[in-house]
Amino acid sequence: MEFKTFKKEKLDEEKRIFEGYAATWDLDEGGDIIHQGAFSKTINERGNRIKVLWQHYEAIGKPIEMREDEKGLYVKAQISDTQLGRDAMQLLKDGVIDTMSIGYCVPEGKSDIIEGIRHIKEIKLYEFSVVTFPMNEKAIITNVKNHLGLLERANPELFKRLETLIDNFEPHKSTQKEDKPLGAETLKRLNNLIQG
Repeated sequence: MEFKTFKKEKLDEEKRIFEGYAATWDLDEGGDIIHQGAFSKTINERGNRIKVLWQHYEAIGKPIEMREDEKGLYVKAQISDTQLGRDAMQLLKDGVIDTMSIGYCVPEGKSDIIEGIRHIKEIKLYEFSVVTFPMNEKAIITNVKNHLGLLERANPELFKRLETLIDNFEPHKSTQKEDKPLGAETLKRLNNLIQG
């Protein structure tokens, strides 16, 4: 699982709606460029399963619009009227929280590394989140993304095995298999494993 962070742009407090760009087509600080069209398949195939989370871990709402334009992936989401949702709205209103982050994987064979830059042609989007990371015009990359990115470049075979484990991760036993983002404890253990 990888993460990127972007600034929230608009907030409608009465309707509990926020909007902005969950990704842009710029070269980011992690050495990645997401190419236009990378989100089209995931929006078409998984649009109703993509979640809006708080800090990548707890659901707080649902997307009501996701589309690509000349700048990037534009999203609009409605936050649920729950205690966590109300807390999130207050922090958004106060300007304490003003960034979004996406949680995603890059399918095998859907990126190329050219002169040290990873060009991403397709993304499997799991969620976008309201997060506390500082504002940055380009992406802010978490430690998990940095270590997994280095591992992918250094040992593609081991990265592929880890990616398979991530894709099949299910925090609760269920009779129906579905894509789920990593839980916080699993991310921590994976990060520690990669760092040695």
